[in-house]
Amino acid sequence: MKPQKPLQKQLFWLIKWLSKARQKSANSGFTLTEILVSMIVAGIIMSGLMTVMVELLTSDARETARNETQQEMQMAMDYIAADIREAVFVYDGNCLDGRTAACGEGALFNSLDVPNPDDTVPILAFWKLDDLPPQAMGQCNFNNLDDPNTAHIPCISGRMYTLVVYFFTRNNVDEAGGGSGPWAGMGRIRRAEHRQFDGQGNLNPNYIPLGSSNSGFESWPNGATVQMSTPLTLVDFVDARAMSDIAQQQDVAGMDVSCPPNYNLTPSENTLSEGFGGMRNFYACVLDEVGRREEAREQERSQDDTAFNQRVILFIRGNAAGKPGIRSANEGFMPAIQTQVVNRSVPRKRPRQF
Repeated sequence: MKPQKPLQKQLFWLIKWLSKARQKSANSGFTLTEILVSMIVAGIIMSGLMTVMVELLTSDARETARNETQQEMQMAMDYIAADIREAVFVYDGNCLDGRTAACGEGALFNSLDVPNPDDTVPILAFWKLDDLPPQAMGQCNFNNLDDPNTAHIPCISGRMYTLVVYFFTRNNVDEAGGGSGPWAGMGRIRRAEHRQFDGQGNLNPNYIPLGSSNSGFESWPNGATVQMSTPLTLVDFVDARAMSDIAQQQDVAGMDVSCPPNYNLTPSENTLSEGFGGMRNFYACVLDEVGRREEAREQERSQDDTAFNQRVILFIRGNAAGKPGIRSANEGFMPAIQTQVVNRSVPRKRPRQF
């Protein structure tokens, strides 16, 4: 038995040492290297999760901004369409910039007193009939309609001709929506009127009458300067870029604008040439006089005495650049929405004398 004591003793000390080593390892914790590795792995995982979360939030904000902009464009389209539906005469692009003999010597767009002409261009113009304010009707002398004090009031009909003009204004912002001023979008649509009476029945001293029944809407205002009311903004976030710029950023071969046969584009390229060349994000196609005569000829109607309706095709393209989640005009780009409107029928398109 004596020879075996050293072996037993060695086994005893080995077992004791292993026990202490295991106990020491269990109480010593992680090393610095293990902690650093764990932190790096955790950081990579958290960074990936945060990137996914931010992208999801940005994508949601982007889609919300685009949907809101599309709804705003549709509401603006509905408003303009309802306005044109009440029109008695809509100017086509050639008539507006004076390229047709029927429009007289002075083009209407050249006669308009445009606010901020460097940033604003007239797009669409038409005449409509509005009810006279009650205060103006109260001035009528029905016992003597030739009374010179009230002869300027269309008392019998109780309605007045009003010129409505829609402008496009370029905002002071860049394509990422940054800039100064109260407007966040790239451009906006504004509406102004040339009325005979205001809402309180006060006569507008700058109102230019349409003239005799033998003169048409086309020849008005015969070179005189038309002072419009202060334009009111209808909608913001309208795309303000030229079609060539949009095509380049969208990486497409090209984008063009064309109207159906016998329709005339408004505004014309001549109107847009000064500072707005190629900008076709708010425009219209108007059935012009040539188109009206072609329709009359096809239907074997009189070309001069027949009442006819003008058809107008409207286009508006919004851009959500400037709204949360939209980082550039390319992300905010959206296709143009369109609608077709038929206005009122007026014989020979001549103003009636009330």
